[in-house]
Amino acid sequence: MKRSPQGERWRKLDNTAKLFPVIANENLSNVFRISASLTEEVDPGTLQQALEEILPQFESFLVRLRRGFFWYYFENNKRMPVIERETTYPCKYIDPRSNQLFLFRVSYFGRRINLEVFHAVTDGLGAVNFLKALVYRYLDLKRNSGTGRKSPQKIPSDISMNVEDSYVRHYKKTVKRKYSSRKAYNLSGARLSLDEENILHGYIPLKELKAASRAYGVSITKFLAAALIWAIYQEYLEGKASDKPIGVSIPINLRSFFGSETMANFFAVTLVEFLSTGKEHTFEEILNAVSSQMDLKITREKMEETISYNVSNEKKWYLRIAPLFVKWCVLNLIFLRNDKSYTMTLSNIGPIEIDEEYREEIERFHMMIGVSGRQPMKCGVCACKDEVVVTFSSVFQDTRLQDRFFGFLKEKGVPAELESNGIPDKRDDRGMYPQIRYDREKIKKLANIFYGLMFLVAAVLGLINYLVYPGSLWSVIAIDLVAYAVLTIRYSILRHSNLAGKILVQTMAAGVLWVMIDYSVGYSGWSVNYGIPGTILFADLAVVFLILVNRMNWQSYFMYQIAITVFSFIPLILWATGLLTRPLLAVVTMVVTVAILAVTIVLGDRSVKTELKRRFHV
Repeated sequence: MKRSPQGERWRKLDNTAKLFPVIANENLSNVFRISASLTEEVDPGTLQQALEEILPQFESFLVRLRRGFFWYYFENNKRMPVIERETTYPCKYIDPRSNQLFLFRVSYFGRRINLEVFHAVTDGLGAVNFLKALVYRYLDLKRNSGTGRKSPQKIPSDISMNVEDSYVRHYKKTVKRKYSSRKAYNLSGARLSLDEENILHGYIPLKELKAASRAYGVSITKFLAAALIWAIYQEYLEGKASDKPIGVSIPINLRSFFGSETMANFFAVTLVEFLSTGKEHTFEEILNAVSSQMDLKITREKMEETISYNVSNEKKWYLRIAPLFVKWCVLNLIFLRNDKSYTMTLSNIGPIEIDEEYREEIERFHMMIGVSGRQPMKCGVCACKDEVVVTFSSVFQDTRLQDRFFGFLKEKGVPAELESNGIPDKRDDRGMYPQIRYDREKIKKLANIFYGLMFLVAAVLGLINYLVYPGSLWSVIAIDLVAYAVLTIRYSILRHSNLAGKILVQTMAAGVLWVMIDYSVGYSGWSVNYGIPGTILFADLAVVFLILVNRMNWQSYFMYQIAITVFSFIPLILWATGLLTRPLLAVVTMVVTVAILAVTIVLGDRSVKTELKRRFHV
């Protein structure tokens, strides 16, 4: 890392990493997870200690993302991340502001340790190396707990701390190779409500999978890619013709081609396609198409062309001098165009080797990828010991594609033992994931109560308008906005993640909007007397609604409760300055908001104290 004039160490993002901060959002997290299942329950205190001991050795993870005028960059992060018990669905968007500014998070549940990483930090191999070091150190500490001995810290010998940009290092001008912009077939179906996610693991014996692949004379990755396309062809196209090809994105580790040991990103994406022409295709036909494409595209020469295309774009003078907000627009447009070429992603990070002294204490590894709007289902693959783990992450209510895929493997003599996170049903659920499933009946009841309260608010506003301001129809505007709030809750907010944050932002924006409307119709003071207090009260009730729906993850909303409580004192300040002349609603809002926060603190007991200490430690 370089050192800035202010003394902070910093470094540039690698060529691929430059894209991820630009396109990342709540619906496209660009987060993936590598997890390790142990033979015993995880001790959180020991895991935290292990993280604190190994993190300083990994410069690539010890960073925060900063916005420059031309590019994002990494700066050394002097804080320390805090592990958490898993309470959300995997691979959700990492908000650095609520994560000690780090771009990764470590969580645990039962016997499993999870590492979730924002892709700008590293790729699958880098994450595996970090997790292995963390797990090894954790196991060392567990062995010596109670003995008084302090074991020396060991970083696995096969892990490099190099963070060079290997794209730039291995760049050379070649024939430019552009990405496909042809639209691929898009998976569709009924989606899960709110931020639910369907996780399904298939535990496959390596011996049988190798035998099936060898029977066709192909590698495991080729066989799985063809099986995936075959399942889509059978289940979604139902063997019929399509004007759009099934396109599977396959990330390729470039380290083996160029001899790099970097911990930064160093991969390329290869697209394999199959277009159904209407005749009855066979699996062998699909496999031949997949195999020939991969043989043609996955070579050193083709990878050099990909590196050349990516790096040469970065080196263009007009792109380099363009401000970051211009790059944001351009890169998003390019990404949206290229992303249409993929039906889904299949990422196989290959075998994860375990040092002999830890083999008995580590059961297996899992790898999964965060979904996106364009790719509502993705597939991650890894191997450990004598087992291959295939993991589907999906936002669909059904598992018909997964069932077709594993059913096909079974037909080929490759059995799969299944495990799910209990979504959308309890089938194959072994209790290895937190139960955060939403009670839809309770949601409907709470939603109906909410709609009733909003109708009551609209009626009260209309009555106040009639009794106090008969010469103005300001309540019509307010009632329209209440109706808009109901529609936002029903059709937008309830279907997205980080809901409390959206409510908080909308509360601030609504306060400004009330004042602007008030001034536009001839200022009469209703915006500060009723609009702002009413909006704050609405926001508080909305966050309570979210807590009731997702009680196991109430900590996610606690900071928003505190922020709204602070906001509730703003109308009282306006009253003290004379801008607010009718304080009744403002006082009611403040009392209700403080009371709700107090109830949360009382019911939360130790959890609240822990949360406050974690959030406000110095």
